[in-house]
Amino acid sequence: MGRFVTTDLDTLLTALHVKIDDELKGQRRLGAPPRFTDAELVTVAIAQVLLRHDSERGWIRAARKQIGHLFPYLPKQSGYNKRSRAHYR
Repeated sequence: MGRFVTTDLDTLLTALHVKIDDELKGQRRLGAPPRFTDAELVTVAIAQVLLRHDSERGWIRAARKQIGHLFPYLPKQSGYNKRSRAHYR
């Protein structure tokens, strides 16, 4: 991926994350804040679609390389799948 495309993708995902986080503000849960927020989950899932990764199996590995610098924490594959499936039911 070229520098220009990466910069644009970073900007898009950052703006998207901020918008999603603002929309989900009223849905906070009790207890300690999660290491991987719902806004981050939705943003990473959208990035999966934008980057055309059909396989959930290999997505997190690819995500670490392509967008990992945007997120302080990305869960392992099983954790991502569990959260994303529970979130979209």
